[in-house]
Amino acid sequence: MYLFGVFLLLVGTHVCFIDANFGSSEGNDYTYGTQATSDTLIASETISKSKQLMGTTTKTYTLTQSGTAKTITYIKITDLMRKRGATAEITSGGVGSTTVTIKFTSARMAGIRSQVVIYGSS
Repeated sequence: MYLFGVFLLLVGTHVCFIDANFGSSEGNDYTYGTQATSDTLIASETISKSKQLMGTTTKTYTLTQSGTAKTITYIKITDLMRKRGATAEITSGGVGSTTVTIKFTSARMAGIRSQVVIYGSS
């Protein structure tokens, strides 16, 4: 019985290791709104933050426009980490507004590296 328990523990550890290192290559990518040909690029930024031991990492990005503010029509967030990448949540503003605040949250013991592209119209 003891050997069977050890066997199950080793198999479970092996499966977790394979999933963590070679698991899904899909990232957490998000698209909001639609991009028209007449829209202009408002912002294109890479959001990054180093990982923290034994926890998740968060970072907030806020778009502030200078001059005549454009109305946001399209937001694309691309997870550049792919494996164990960050999730993104719009906490205020967004499509139809002139501002947007996005909260990024990493996976446990992982960092944040995402590309944010925002288009708008006058």
